[in-house]
Amino acid sequence: MAEAAIGVLDTRFLKALTDPARVQIVKKLILLGACDVSTIARGLSQDRSVISRHLNTLEQAGITASRKEGRQVFYDLDGPYIVNKVSLILEALQPMAELCLPFQDISETGDAA
Repeated sequence: MAEAAIGVLDTRFLKALTDPARVQIVKKLILLGACDVSTIARGLSQDRSVISRHLNTLEQAGITASRKEGRQVFYDLDGPYIVNKVSLILEALQPMAELCLPFQDISETGDAA
């Protein structure tokens, strides 16, 4: 049980979402839909090359997908993959709801300060 929870926490998917810049990129894609790097970079503090590296990380994690049209590359969120991945994470972590109850043992024994 604990191994399953640890396994889903140590994934490329969650690691990709730990960087605030990548979270901003995901938010932009939610709001704008499919768009190119220039559009995504507009209004963000990083330049296009950094945004491109973040998009590559998100794509390797399965969060985004890209499609090349001529010389431009468009990025979009892979909604079905994201929903499936989050469902698997929740399924693996569900047993924690019963096992990891903060300070329950302390309050039950009256040892709390």
